Amino acid sequence: MARKIKGKDWYNILAPKIFEEKVLGETPADDVKKVINRTLEVPLVLLTNDMGKYYVKAKMKIVKVENQNAYTELFGLECMRDYIARMIRHRVTRIDTVQKLETKDGKKIVIKSIIVTNKRVTAGVESKIKKFVEEFIAKTVSENTLDEIVTKILKDVIKQKILKDGSKIYPLKFFEIRKLEVKI
Repeated sequence: MARKIKGKDWYNILAPKIFEEKVLGETPADDVKKVINRTLEVPLVLLTNDMGKYYVKAKMKIVKVENQNAYTELFGLECMRDYIARMIRHRVTRIDTVQKLETKDGKKIVIKSIIVTNKRVTAGVESKIKKFVEEFIAKTVSENTLDEIVTKILKDVIKQKILKDGSKIYPLKFFEIRKLEVKI
């Protein structure tokens, strides 16, 4: 506890277990109840030390406080807009998907993804690609827990599989899960 604010205590904010409960910072409060439900956005680089994911932010919410530690839960991942904007060029097709799904451990999530093809495609090819991606993501989510899904997103397992298998339908230039929302 670095400094004192009159009548307030400082609480260490800890990342979820999936990120090894790293200390994210501190927050002051005069009452423990006021700490719960506070939210914060953290660049994923700080949590994973993976510079390859510089464009992703993790959203967390404080769910419980014990002693001077405030424990968080992940409630979202999001790509920065400028990263997505760099992928979209003229003469390509952008395909967006939005899916409301449930994980193996019963968590309700929303996954928003973006697919970019090498060139413009017909509506028929676009619908085949979209259907393939939605079915693959739905199957993957239903077979895994939330922590497993987050790990697969962070390690690009889903991204690589979709780029590889989706390119059999039509050459894909880019795929990214641009947003993951966990309904708490």
